[in-house]
Amino acid sequence: MIAFPAYFKSVFRRRSALMVGLLSIAAVSASACAVQESNTYPVETFSEMHYSQSFKSQEPPRLAPPADSVVFSSAGDPDQVLVVPDKQERAYDPVVAGNLFRVNCSVCHGIGGHGDGKIVRHLTSTASYWATTNDGTPYIAPPDLVESAATRLTDRDTMVAFVTSGARVMPPFGKLLSEEDIRDIVNYIFDADAGLSGR
Repeated sequence: MIAFPAYFKSVFRRRSALMVGLLSIAAVSASACAVQESNTYPVETFSEMHYSQSFKSQEPPRLAPPADSVVFSSAGDPDQVLVVPDKQERAYDPVVAGNLFRVNCSVCHGIGGHGDGKIVRHLTSTASYWATTNDGTPYIAPPDLVESAATRLTDRDTMVAFVTSGARVMPPFGKLLSEEDIRDIVNYIFDADAGLSGR
C-alpha cells in the first residue's frame, strides 16, 4: 500500500468534493432543460407563467374566429402559385383612369397633361432644391404628355416602363401604384376619345 502525505490527501478530498458538486449542478441543469418526449409536462425547475392555472384568469380574452373562416390547407400546386403573369391588366375605364391621373400626375403635368401643373413654377425656380443641388441650374418644366405620346413615347409599353421607373424628379411609380393603375394612366394619356389625347 502506498502512503500519501497528508497534503495530497487533502487535495484529493477537495478535488473529489469539487467534482461531486459540479456533477450535481450538471444533473440539476440537465433535468431543468430536459426535452419533453411525451404528452405530459416535465417537472419544471423554473415554472412558466402561461402554464400556471393561477395566471389564466389574468390573460386577455381571446377573440373567436370569424363565423365563415376555414382552416388553410394549401394555396395549390407550387408550380402554378408562383407563376407571375407577364402583365396585369383590367378593363379600361376612363373615369377611373382620369381620377388616377388627376391624383398622381396632374400636380406636375397639369389637368390636360400639357406640362402646366401647379408645381411647375417651383420646379423651374432658381431657388428650388433641384437648382441648389445642381449648381444653380433649375429643372426643366415637366413634358407635355399629349405631345410625348404623339411623337416620342408612341408605344404604350415604353410609356408604362418610363412611368414605372421614373426619371430625375419624377418618382418611380412602380413603387407607389399597381401595374393596373399605371396601365390605366398610360391608356388615359393615349385615349383620343375620353382621355388626354382627345383634348
